Amino acid sequence: MDPSANWPPEGLETLGRCPVCGSSGRALLHRALRDNIFFVAPGTWTMWTCGACGSAYLDPRPDRATIGLAYERYYTHEGEEAAPAPTGLRKVRAALANGYRNARYGTRLRPASRLGMVLGTVLPPLRSPLDIGFRYLPRRAARVLDIGCGGGEWLLTAQSAGWEACGADPDPVATARCREKGLDVRTGGSEAWLDQAGRFDAVTMNHVIEHLHDPGATLDDILRLLKPGGQLFVETPNVEARGHRRYGASWRGLEPPRHLMLFSRRSLRDLLARSGFTEIRFRRRPPPNAVIDLMSARIEAGIDPYDPAVPAGYAPPGLAQRLRLGFAGRDVEFLTLTCGKPQDKARR
Repeated sequence: MDPSANWPPEGLETLGRCPVCGSSGRALLHRALRDNIFFVAPGTWTMWTCGACGSAYLDPRPDRATIGLAYERYYTHEGEEAAPAPTGLRKVRAALANGYRNARYGTRLRPASRLGMVLGTVLPPLRSPLDIGFRYLPRRAARVLDIGCGGGEWLLTAQSAGWEACGADPDPVATARCREKGLDVRTGGSEAWLDQAGRFDAVTMNHVIEHLHDPGATLDDILRLLKPGGQLFVETPNVEARGHRRYGASWRGLEPPRHLMLFSRRSLRDLLARSGFTEIRFRRRPPPNAVIDLMSARIEAGIDPYDPAVPAGYAPPGLAQRLRLGFAGRDVEFLTLTCGKPQDKARR
């Protein structure tokens, strides 16, 4: 597909209202957005801000039948490379991190130092990225479902902590690669596992909800899939992020048209509450994501975001700014949260 062409008109759907809260009040946010990430999706896109809940969404947008055109070069089609063994200072850092992971999540990673758990306990900024890596899994290993599991890398992480890890992904190439690794993965989304209602202790969606045509329906499915007291983990780009304000239409988090919508802190909380989830807790994020910041600067300079070049004049956020923004709540690059299914409700 030529990315300079137009999206097939018969494959577009017009909303006229917010897909999160249903309000028709809105304001123009970005016009003439293009796929400047993978350069495969044709067409230009308009993004609106909902006047009621603060979410942002594409309208018109690709329908379910044609959205696959935007994923022909998506990262789930690529294999992953093994990281080199750490040496020197990196080995010390790995030992401290693994010490925390082993104590908190029950892994048996090496090298490992028990000092890691001590430092992680007294210094929350050190443990935050490690907890996010394990998606705040409860301490008791049980059964977890990862929706949008890609090539299954995180499922292997969950298995290393003793969890029975299952997955779902709409990309048949990704699910085939998962099965080659011996993983229990189905092609599709949350609906692919509805025959297992009430049998999961945890469900995770990492950078998935922004891709969904109907996030409310998926959350309804997840509530059915979870056991009473089960936990949901969600991470998604934050429409109120510092990077979005700084780079505007060049912000890496937009990714049109694969990201059909972007949430604000309030709109995501409200959607989860309406779906029946409780104990909604936004988790602290580490300082601004340097990779996303640099990618956004490349897009702004007209460079492929995965090009190793550093745009002239680019200056990453300084230490003072990183410390100020890193745990500012509404300014963080991603919204990261956990929530639960009420103990006293087997079904919504």
